[in-house]
Amino acid sequence: MRKNSLLACFIVVLTQIHNGLAVYAATENQQLLPFLDPLAADYRTPLAGEGFTTSVFGEAISVPARDLRTTNAWKLGVQFETPQPDDRLALPAGALFFLRQPDERHLLRAEVAGVYNNVFWSTKPAGWGDFEFGFTFNNFTLPSTWNEVYDGIKEDRENIYWGNIRPGLTFGYRKALKNAQHDNMWQLSYIFEPGYFYSGRDNVTAKDFVLPKSTAELRHRVLFRYDDMRRNILSLPHAGFALGADGVYGWRLNWEDWGTPQNTFRKHDGQHYLNFGAYAVVAGKVPFIPSDRHRLVSWMHAGIGHNLDRFSATRIGGGPNAMGMEYSASAMPVLPGTSIWEFYPEHYAIASLEYRYELQWFSYLSAHSGLGYLNPLRPSSNGGLQRSHELLPWLGTRLSTGFVGDTMLMLDYAYSFNLVNRNQRGGNEVMLWVSGEF
Repeated sequence: MRKNSLLACFIVVLTQIHNGLAVYAATENQQLLPFLDPLAADYRTPLAGEGFTTSVFGEAISVPARDLRTTNAWKLGVQFETPQPDDRLALPAGALFFLRQPDERHLLRAEVAGVYNNVFWSTKPAGWGDFEFGFTFNNFTLPSTWNEVYDGIKEDRENIYWGNIRPGLTFGYRKALKNAQHDNMWQLSYIFEPGYFYSGRDNVTAKDFVLPKSTAELRHRVLFRYDDMRRNILSLPHAGFALGADGVYGWRLNWEDWGTPQNTFRKHDGQHYLNFGAYAVVAGKVPFIPSDRHRLVSWMHAGIGHNLDRFSATRIGGGPNAMGMEYSASAMPVLPGTSIWEFYPEHYAIASLEYRYELQWFSYLSAHSGLGYLNPLRPSSNGGLQRSHELLPWLGTRLSTGFVGDTMLMLDYAYSFNLVNRNQRGGNEVMLWVSGEF
């Protein structure tokens, strides 16, 4: 596996977290917690943060109540895809997550992976009510080149170093929802992001490839989140809904034509750009089945842009699916059955429906299916690239369960029926990841 495959170690699980499954041996305090009887007629799935006692295989255990306002989490995983795209048979993944919400005035949410970080910090000064200000930081500074893949075949001619650094200043409004879990809130924020974009040539880059200009850039971003989702002990969506949107206007100060003679991007096609995306996640009971063990989860992602290129478009692909698992985790679109960050379309829409069955209070089995519509770049007859409108349906299954050492394991399989991969139709994705707290 070549060096650029390490990219996924840092960029693909930044919006997916796990609030932990802390299971301890029964103690003298367990009688203070309610008893969870999985065989009871009125059995109710335990939710995140709730404490209870129960028995597993005849052994009494206690799950203490937890304050979820402080979270330190990690995630490690790997994606396998066949037929194998160039250099992408196995893509490792990993990130850290930090949440600090000690009271209604302060919020820190940070996804940290070194070469990729996404940090939001805000505070409500005295007398401001629910209005807040704060700071953000976002960077993509991979030390190796990024290898684009089209129809499963890498494009070495356009293989370059590139990245960005974007500190930001934010003003907005944030309010907690009453009678809800710790991260149920709604938020509207304006973020001003002055930053810097850079690029560099690799030894395999085509000699006639004109690099995009390294330049300062200014971005205006509007972020909206509304989360009224109840989550189970594995942080999976159980009941309620969440929705959000992100809008970006960007301006690169120094920009010129770039690319190869066969695939040239003009100055006016990228210097000023717009990008908008929105999502919604809904979870609830299966109709006509009163049991709490059966759940339906549906989600939709859609986006559209203007003057987007590989550096400014929303990345679409497979990987860990954390829809509804945390108030901002759903913002990153996922297209099961495809490679991580495989596409950068100008517009896209993805819809999914999932049925989930609770095997045990710590273990869940799901079946999911959906359809993606997007216009990715694909090879053309003249040796360049052109936009192509694609429908990408998929079918998959997922196991989510408590694992050794107070961790959570998720094993996800998806088959994409219409994906083109090295002259073959259809693609298999297997995603294995483990997460926990520290």
